Amino acid sequence: MSVIHILQAELELTGPGAVAAPEAHTVPSALRPDLPLARDGWGNPHLPATSLTGSLRHHTPQHRRQALFGDIVKTTGSSPRNTRDETTAIASTVRVLGTRLTLPDAPVTERRRTAIDRHRAAAKATTLHDRELLPPGTELTLWLRIDTTTTASPLIDEVIELLADWRPRIGGGRTTGYGRAELITVHHRAIDLTTPDGLHHWLTTGGPALIDGHATVVHDRAQRQGGAPDEPYLFGTALHFRIADALHIGTGTSAERPGRQSGLTQILRDHDNTPIIPGSSWKGVLRARVEFILRSTGIGDVCASVEDATSGSCGTCVVCETFGWSERPGPAANNTEPPKTVGARGRLLLADSPVRGGEVRIRNHVAIDRVFGGARDEALYTEETVEDGHLTLHLRHDKPVADLIRAALILALTDLADGVTGIGGGTTRGYGTLTAEPATADWLSAEHTWAVTTLRAHLDTTSSVSTPATQEAPA
Repeated sequence: MSVIHILQAELELTGPGAVAAPEAHTVPSALRPDLPLARDGWGNPHLPATSLTGSLRHHTPQHRRQALFGDIVKTTGSSPRNTRDETTAIASTVRVLGTRLTLPDAPVTERRRTAIDRHRAAAKATTLHDRELLPPGTELTLWLRIDTTTTASPLIDEVIELLADWRPRIGGGRTTGYGRAELITVHHRAIDLTTPDGLHHWLTTGGPALIDGHATVVHDRAQRQGGAPDEPYLFGTALHFRIADALHIGTGTSAERPGRQSGLTQILRDHDNTPIIPGSSWKGVLRARVEFILRSTGIGDVCASVEDATSGSCGTCVVCETFGWSERPGPAANNTEPPKTVGARGRLLLADSPVRGGEVRIRNHVAIDRVFGGARDEALYTEETVEDGHLTLHLRHDKPVADLIRAALILALTDLADGVTGIGGGTTRGYGTLTAEPATADWLSAEHTWAVTTLRAHLDTTSSVSTPATQEAPA
């Protein structure tokens, strides 16, 4: 190979994201996050090149993955004496040289999460955890190397087109809005080792300096309007809601107030200090309601995805297939065989929903003494709430979703809009009630009939399969 091609791709995080390094959590400590960021030898946040390589390989068409990014091929021995399976490694044509992160002025943040007990409708014990996140606006630079025999190569054009249409999701939490990134620019530098200038440049420079003034810009986000397309909306459009009363989704921490005995329980905010409903809350509420609807109607064998003695994520039902699942300790759901894998990512993608136009208020609460009927001593607590704001639910998908789930989701969203279910904390005392904006309310009303008809059709199908036809006795 006489020509070395260096591609420099620059990306930007459009939402919070991170590649966690739980292996770095050597000594348990309440002062350190449960899922810390991956960091380099100098303690700076780092994003491994393998994370981007996997994303780019997944973006590549199936028939071209082996040619561009290599593979491990399993073969069976051809002779009668050798029948064992053997593996052959095929090297990647595209070499990933490394990555570099550039953080904006915003600092690395931490976000806490907890699971909800389905039976008590309250936080589940021992599930509170926090993770470090890179702020939106973090810039990521990726360097690729491809060796060819000529300066102009169809292989280079193919990789550049792949990069131009690439919209990576980096790190964990993809289905709850983490790791969304967008390609900014791609620079290309061809180094011809058969020429004195090319050989001199290759031998006297290295690293990022290989992209010099002779490099050309082969992709620019500003010149290609809209960039790579995002995942499609599940229902063709975003859904808009308004807070009917007050909303409180906490951070799990309290801020001290000078001169006050009680701390202030804070609400969750994004990097712009705007109150948000995180994608994890949307996912938890919608999944729980969809499971309830399908179990109540008796359609199929739907697990409860809760961790107790009799249930858990089964990994095989239509809900687990759509929302994802993870292996849980204890007996398998519905007394079935335990799954052979440790989990799977869901098909739905739910992003954070900033609350616009709302007003943040401080509400004081106190417990009541059951004997005297007055305020209990040292039981005053204070929390932040956001009231009368507007928000947008971005419900997308990257794989096909069954009509059964679509119908159940429409009914679950209708329950949210009607105030049957709430979101966030304190839903039993007037918090977390949403109402649909006029356009969304009209859409839910129009789709309600289709959703009910779809569920009834599945119920009839299930009943006809499970109930055998009766036969008349012979005369």
